[in-house]
Amino acid sequence: MPPSSNFWTRAKTPASIFALLSLIAVCVLFFFLGKWQWDRTQDILDAERAASMAAVPVSEIDQPLKPEDYGRAVTASGSFIDTDQVRIGSRLSRESIAGDWIVSALEIETGQSIAVVRGWVPQGQSFATPEGTVSIEGVLQPSDTFYNATGERGSEIVTIDSRQLSALWNTPLLDGYIVMQSQSPLEADSPESVPPTISTADVAFPLQNFFYAIQWWVFALFAITIYIRWLVIGSKLRT
Repeated sequence: MPPSSNFWTRAKTPASIFALLSLIAVCVLFFFLGKWQWDRTQDILDAERAASMAAVPVSEIDQPLKPEDYGRAVTASGSFIDTDQVRIGSRLSRESIAGDWIVSALEIETGQSIAVVRGWVPQGQSFATPEGTVSIEGVLQPSDTFYNATGERGSEIVTIDSRQLSALWNTPLLDGYIVMQSQSPLEADSPESVPPTISTADVAFPLQNFFYAIQWWVFALFAITIYIRWLVIGSKLRT
């Protein structure tokens, strides 16, 4: 009898049919177990991404900043220090109009201070520091170190470096700075908000759950392979 005939003859035996039904049940189980772990992977990603996007008080961020803190949404409440304010020139608005960034020191409720980019204003336009307590929300950024060690060009400040500003203002500052996106109460002549340079990076992929999903699907393929091999070996023994 040809080998192929033996194969199909063995496949039709009661034992083979029972084994096939068991295989189908096992594969269905492994498929749903894998899908459960895959869905779990997506749920973890969604939860961690939501957590990383939620604004936290800047006072809760450990100092000095770590790379995973760059681009983090933060909140802060306090008062801007009137004497601690600089303008950084040669900055473009969203419409590519030349102007300045207004950078001020915000003294928060803990007594610490942090540099805040309050926004963009046209060149030559005066801009006063708001009085009283304000609450802001923004994006945490690392100090700019790409220009040079001092961040100055003559007497003009061209980068935002918390260490340089701390020395200039004689005010201890937290590491990094905030690019403000909103303020409460809002001023009538608020500067135009500027986009942060660094946005929040994606969260780490949950490899453990991902590999669990792949593992169950590999088990299903392995079970199919074992079943087919069992039929082939059995059909050869019948010849």
